[in-house]
Amino acid sequence: MKQDDFLKQVTSKLDGLARHHQDKAAVMNHVLDNIQDKKTSRYALWKMSGFALAAAIAGFVVLPNSMEMTTQPQNQAVSVPKLSPQMVEDLEMLMVLGEDKVPHGS
Repeated sequence: MKQDDFLKQVTSKLDGLARHHQDKAAVMNHVLDNIQDKKTSRYALWKMSGFALAAAIAGFVVLPNSMEMTTQPQNQAVSVPKLSPQMVEDLEMLMVLGEDKVPHGS
């Protein structure tokens, strides 16, 4: 807690001095001139260009493949393995096992 109080005191003191500084406009212009004179790195330009290129490639590759262009309905077949007669009887017994009333003859 003491650190926060110290930081508040220091920042409030600096804010007060900055508000009442006699050459405030000149200092701000000097800072802005120094910031604007710095050249930007070409590495950042290459990073953004690479990102844009990757997004464009993804758009050309992913989007057309994700949409279906066919208008004809596609037939689908489901293959079910054949059950032996014994397995069919066992499944019928399991289905009957959970019933309270037995409406059928077995």
